Amino acid sequence: MEERLFRHYIKEEEFLDSYGYGGIVTAAEDALNHEWQPKYDTDDETRRTIKYFLSTGELNTLVFDSASIFHNKDGFSSVQITLKSSHRNVTVRVRKDKDKYIADVHENKLTGKE
Repeated sequence: MEERLFRHYIKEEEFLDSYGYGGIVTAAEDALNHEWQPKYDTDDETRRTIKYFLSTGELNTLVFDSASIFHNKDGFSSVQITLKSSHRNVTVRVRKDKDKYIADVHENKLTGKE
């Protein structure tokens, strides 16, 4: 079934406020063995701190980068959450399958030559 981009989030707290409940984030956390800890209270100061530690190569934990919500003709169909650290980029695609959410994880390890 064809999907279209419905909304793109660059602020973690806005994404979590809209989609952080009801199983989507739980499916992503479970697929990542809880390596990502969603921050419902992220603010601009937190983002500046994250940006600094990414630039120095010192951010070892996965943090939110963005999320894209996709719809099909029936409404919500999936979300793609992009997470990053100084050493990895991870994309989690969570899709709805009947009454449950299924998460697929794709990871790229960074070598410093990107």
